[in-house]
Amino acid sequence: MKKLYAFDLDGVIIDSLPNMEISWGVVKLNHNIDIPFSEYAKHIGKPFFDILEELGITEDKQKIKDTYDEASTMSLDNVKIYPGVIETLNALREAGCKIAICTSKDMARVKHVLASLMLDGEKLPDFDWVCAPKQGLRGKPSPDQLLYTMAFCNVDPIDTVYIGDMQSDYECAQRAGVDFIHANYGYGQVKCEVSVDQISQVILP
Repeated sequence: MKKLYAFDLDGVIIDSLPNMEISWGVVKLNHNIDIPFSEYAKHIGKPFFDILEELGITEDKQKIKDTYDEASTMSLDNVKIYPGVIETLNALREAGCKIAICTSKDMARVKHVLASLMLDGEKLPDFDWVCAPKQGLRGKPSPDQLLYTMAFCNVDPIDTVYIGDMQSDYECAQRAGVDFIHANYGYGQVKCEVSVDQISQVILP
């Protein structure tokens, strides 16, 4: 086992795709944007402003983000914790491993999501570190956030594994020099050496 298990959030810990689709629909309606959610979804895993750039949207980006964030907050009941997540995270903690989140979602929304979600009356366990994009840390696929997470947790790359579902997650792990596990149950297809169909499989027998 590794000393640090770092997880992407959307598509790995939580299923937020329905929430994203609703939020993007509100953006389209309020900002006269004619880009289908299927195009937005191709870039999930990158910071929101980077996604807008990829979609060719260069104006009113902060207003668009504000609209998206408000819609996302109003639709939190459409976000679910994946089955087996809480049990797996607790098992890693009991084994003496550190657990962290490394996500492209902004910290305000991350805190709101983590504080509000429950599965069968049980909340997610506390993480050793939660890293979101901020000034001085480039978003994925850059390795900055993952490197910062390892530094904060005092763990070397050789003792770290990153679990993600998108190509940007894989590239982030490669550039940070850490092992990668693809969450095949998430939102993207990634060609890599190790993939799992459910989160409990990250704990090797």
